[in-house]
Amino acid sequence: MGYSDGFVAALSDVVTTLRDEPDTEVRVRVGSDTVCRACPSLGPGGCLRYGMGVVEQDARVAEVLGVQSGDVMPWADLQQKVRDNVAPDDLTTLCAGCPWLEYGVCAEGIADLRAGKGITYEGR
Repeated sequence: MGYSDGFVAALSDVVTTLRDEPDTEVRVRVGSDTVCRACPSLGPGGCLRYGMGVVEQDARVAEVLGVQSGDVMPWADLQQKVRDNVAPDDLTTLCAGCPWLEYGVCAEGIADLRAGKGITYEGR
């Protein structure tokens, strides 16, 4: 599942780094980010496919996690914020309108985090 082979490869690289190096510093971004750069739908003004819905979704998630765009922290700390503040059922509201929601992979990932497992991604 992905927008292009390049997108899937870029996402896989990011996930591998975060999984293998949980102390990696990450910058919270409301709007297009490192993964978005590989998406064929990214244009000069942002996401051409989903528009401002992506930014609104990012803002909802940042608020629930208690972070702001530009905050920098170790990936392990951000994962802990997700564990503490987001349940799989919360995605229905947090990610309303996201076409990926119906596949259940994000809810599965949140459940795994809450169960003490790290992130997984198989380049599906």
